[in-house]
Amino acid sequence: MGTRFLLLLSAALLCSGECVQVGPPQFGRVEVSAFSLLGERLRNLGIDLIEVGTQKSLKSHVHGAVATKVPYGTYVLRVSASGFRSVQRELRLNQPEILVRIQLPVSIECGGFAEIGGAIYPAPEDRELWLKLVPLRGVGGAEVRVSRDGSFLASGLDDGQYLLLVVDGMAIIHTESLGVPRSSRLNVDLEKQ
Repeated sequence: MGTRFLLLLSAALLCSGECVQVGPPQFGRVEVSAFSLLGERLRNLGIDLIEVGTQKSLKSHVHGAVATKVPYGTYVLRVSASGFRSVQRELRLNQPEILVRIQLPVSIECGGFAEIGGAIYPAPEDRELWLKLVPLRGVGGAEVRVSRDGSFLASGLDDGQYLLLVVDGMAIIHTESLGVPRSSRLNVDLEKQ
C-alpha cells in the first residue's frame, strides 16, 4: 500500500511540474502580412511583439514587417496601420519561422461590430445544430447555437471574408463563403448542396 502511494505521489508531482527548456536558447523569425477588407496588402505597418508573462516589448527586433532573432516563447502580436483598427492576437513561436496573415478592420469612430442573423431551412427541430464563422484571414469569428425554429444571430464580428460552417455534432453539413458586413438576413438551405 505504501509503495503504491509513493508511486502515485511521484506521478502526480511529475505531471504537475513546469516544462523547462534545456539546452541553448532558440530563436525564430516572425513575418506579418496585413490585408484590408478588400484583400489589398497594407504597407507601413506598426508591429509590436510583447512577451507573455514579462510584458517585455520586442519592437526593436522588428524591421519592416519582419521580426528577427526572436526567442522561442509566447507573445502578443499587435498590428496597426493608418486608417485601420489595431488587431492583436497571441502567437507561440516554437519553430524557425512563422508567417502571420491578419485582416485589419476599417477604423470608424461610430462603428462597432457586425452581426449576421438569419435562418436555416429546414429547421433543426430535434437536432442540435451550430453555426460557426471562421475568418479567412486572421483569427476570431463566432460560434452560435441554431434555435429550434432555425434562427440564429452571430455578433461581435469584424468586417471581412468568412467561411460559414453548419455543424451537426462532429459533422460539417454545410459550408459557404460570405462577406461581412451583410445588409440582409442570411438564409441557409440545407437541402441545396
